Amino acid sequence: MAGLVQAEIREVLAFAAAMARRTGLGLSEMAALEHLQQAGEEGLTPTQLGRRLSLSSGAVTALVDRMERAGQVGRRPNPNDRRSSVVRTLPSGLTAARKHLLPVGADLLEKSAELTDEERVIVGAYLEAVTEVFARHARGEGAT
Repeated sequence: MAGLVQAEIREVLAFAAAMARRTGLGLSEMAALEHLQQAGEEGLTPTQLGRRLSLSSGAVTALVDRMERAGQVGRRPNPNDRRSSVVRTLPSGLTAARKHLLPVGADLLEKSAELTDEERVIVGAYLEAVTEVFARHARGEGAT
């Protein structure tokens, strides 16, 4: 099982690098777009985005500045804090990523359809558990 997880991690990292190359984005930009898209219309403050990406305040400011100049994101005043802004994806910022990611999503759905309902439940539970392990370690919480 450990070998399969290592192979999965290796392929996910290779996939992320390939998507970044194909879209002309850096890995940080790809990760930021993913987090911002997940946040939806609410967007994220630069501080929230920096925490999710493990970036310093200066690094996230430079990242958002680059992405704003490239037309990938927009900033608006934070309705809850006048001293802050909220960053949201712009439709143009997602166009290139969608072009490359939609076929992958379709392939994953096709693979999922090949499973029985029982297998989907088991695989889903395993993926949730593995995702939580990665999230916990990303937060610096280590083993429990």
